[in-house]
Amino acid sequence: MKTKTGLLIVSTIAALIVAAGLLHYTPALALDRGLELILLLIMLVFFQFRGVGVSSHMKLSLSVSIYLTTIFVYGTGEAIWMAVLSNIMFGLLAKIEPFKVYLNLLQRSLASLVTGVVFNHLHGQAAQPLALSTSLGPMLLSLVLYTFVNLSLVSVLTILAQPEVAPRVIKAYRPHIWLNSLLYGYTGIVYAVFISSWQLAGLLFFSILMIGIAELMHYSMQMVVEQQRRIKAEQELILDSKTKVYNYRFLSDWLDQDSDMQVTMLFIDIDDFKVFNDLFGHEYGDQALYTVAQTISRSVRENDCVIRFGGEEFVVILSNTPRSRGVQIAKRIQAKLAELSETGLKRPLTVSIGIASYPDDAVDRMELLRRADFAMYRAKSMGKNQCCTAVDEVG
Repeated sequence: MKTKTGLLIVSTIAALIVAAGLLHYTPALALDRGLELILLLIMLVFFQFRGVGVSSHMKLSLSVSIYLTTIFVYGTGEAIWMAVLSNIMFGLLAKIEPFKVYLNLLQRSLASLVTGVVFNHLHGQAAQPLALSTSLGPMLLSLVLYTFVNLSLVSVLTILAQPEVAPRVIKAYRPHIWLNSLLYGYTGIVYAVFISSWQLAGLLFFSILMIGIAELMHYSMQMVVEQQRRIKAEQELILDSKTKVYNYRFLSDWLDQDSDMQVTMLFIDIDDFKVFNDLFGHEYGDQALYTVAQTISRSVRENDCVIRFGGEEFVVILSNTPRSRGVQIAKRIQAKLAELSETGLKRPLTVSIGIASYPDDAVDRMELLRRADFAMYRAKSMGKNQCCTAVDEVG
């Protein structure tokens, strides 16, 4: 209820500001260029349909270029009316919830109003002809301002409407989103120059060009999004859901590959984990598994592979690592778990670790796995919480 009240207050204030802007600027609308404004409105709605989602609450499209073009060439009032009318039309055509349409309308209207006021202050009224020598600076500053105000309004309204997504809203300020927003907006500067120089002919020519650009950008962004989804899906196939490290499928693929690279393998088993589960339950046991997996991951290099072999067993693949270095890493893992047991676990957890190296201890990767496994059982027989190498196991 508090969140809805906050959203209502903020949206009401924004609506009053936008209404004041409309009352102030509407009498000066460039109605003599109505045909151009209608064409721009149609383009604006089209670009909104070609938007590509970059997060759960944000889309990027060339619509920003229309708002900026309208501010630079026609005026602030025209840009605000563009925002109002285009969002109502888009909402009706796309069957968007009325309140969401209302918020989108306020967001873009307010961003246009603020940007228009600043541009008029820096450059003068939009009716003045654009000249690169005097107009480029104000237009670039207005572009940056519009991007910042627009992203900020999206973030504030989203947090007020859905507080649970607040941690993800920070993504709106990531460099690639800023860059894409600025590039989309920069086309508005070029668009404005074309219209200012050739009026309706310039508008028509650049509109055709913009439609082609919009389709190309839409297709490219869709390809990127699809590629990211595919990569995510592939990662989910080889990641263990409980521990967020690689699963046995990843290990199986690795075992099928041939390589002459030196590699050391750690085979890790949590000591007496069944007792841990019996005492505290399987839910807490799953949390402990995750903690152990992440502790192992923090103890090795970024390019090393941590794998949940099954149950309470883990395998670590240390590339380009000799056996002696593998022993040091194994002891580091045990030391970190000992520190964790003193502060973060209900019961101390220890691990037994078997260590084997290729090509010193095995002729292929399958034998490497077996030798590391046997060494781990040797460590268990030595009293648990021990490290044992394949050489020790043979001896």
